[in-house]
Order: sequence, then structure tokens, then C-alpha cells
Amino acid sequence: MTGATKIAREQTRSRLLNAAREVFSQNGFQGATVREICRRAETNVASVNYHFGSKDGLLAEALNFAQLKALQVANVKADACPEARLRLFIRDFMRMLLDETTPSSQCRMMARELADPTPALDKIVREAIAPLHKFLGELVREIIGAKAGETELRRCVHSILGQCLFHRHSHPVLQRLHPKLRYDDKEIEAIASHIADFSLAGINSISKSK
Repeated sequence: MTGATKIAREQTRSRLLNAAREVFSQNGFQGATVREICRRAETNVASVNYHFGSKDGLLAEALNFAQLKALQVANVKADACPEARLRLFIRDFMRMLLDETTPSSQCRMMARELADPTPALDKIVREAIAPLHKFLGELVREIIGAKAGETELRRCVHSILGQCLFHRHSHPVLQRLHPKLRYDDKEIEAIASHIADFSLAGINSISKSK
């Protein structure tokens, strides 16, 4: 294989992954077609089997949550109190979920899988959701303190993530209820701030009751 041929194949593989992430996040695994993925990647349908073996193999490769992991690492390293770090996490997570100008197709794929699970959900839970829950649970514990039980921590984590994911899952409904609603920078910041205020008020109430 010549150097030029190797580069061309790597470029085709990269285009297929990028196209797959967009199509999977928009249509789900069942609704995504190899034909549409290849059309967006500007390659022939045989290239999916060549590079990934199957549509399932392409999905497995497309599920890369490096951006979500990087968000958590950056948050841990932030020079801020736990409450401020929770606000930072919610803001960054909402941007990943909602910002159409810098979209995170992986996060949208995760949100899609939660709403309409496929066999890929096991991989998503293992590699993305479980670490995210662990990270957020540890952050909430820093705010409440050691007196918080595991059940309370779990419910706090579910509440925070539930508020965040609502705006992704319910977007089609919200657009119909509020036709002028747009997820621009101002709106995303306002939503994130509201979720943080609401969550911290609840967490602090739990902390005071101990």
C-alpha cells in the first residue's frame, strides 16, 4: 500500500465516522441507513463493510466519548469550590447537548440512546454514563459532605442529569410550545444557570437537614 493510498483510506474512514455520528444522533441506530451515512461521507456503501465490518461495527467505533471525558477532567482541575464546579459542569454539559454551532454528536447519540435504546446502550452505559454518574456523585458529595447517603447522592445525580437531558429529549415538543425558542448562547446560559440554581437549592436543603 502506497502512502497516498493509506492516507486516502484513513480520510474515508474519518469521513464515515463523522457522518455516522451525525446520522445516528439525528435518526437513532434503527433509523440510520448505511446509504445515508455513505452519501454524507461521499463514498460508496461497500466502504462501511470494508472499514468497519458492518453497521454495528461502525456504531461501536462512532461511540467515542473523549469530549465528555475531557469535560470531567477539566472540571476536576478547575480552581473553584464544589458549588462553582457544579455550575461549570452544568454549563459545559448543556453546551455539549444543545449548542448547534459546536455540536457534540456523541452526547446527542447518548441522549438518543436513552430515549430509544438499542444494543449499543450497554457500551454507552459502561464507557460514558457510569463514569459520568460517578463523577457527578463525587462532586455532589463534596457539596453535601460525608453525611449524605448513597441513595440521596444517586437521586441528586439523577435529578441534575434529568433536568439537563429534558431540554435535549423534549426539544421537538418545546419548539411547538414555544415557536420562538432558540438554543443560542444566551438561552443555553440561562437554562444552565436555572438548573444550577434549582439543583444547588435542593442539595443545600438536603445538607441542612442532616
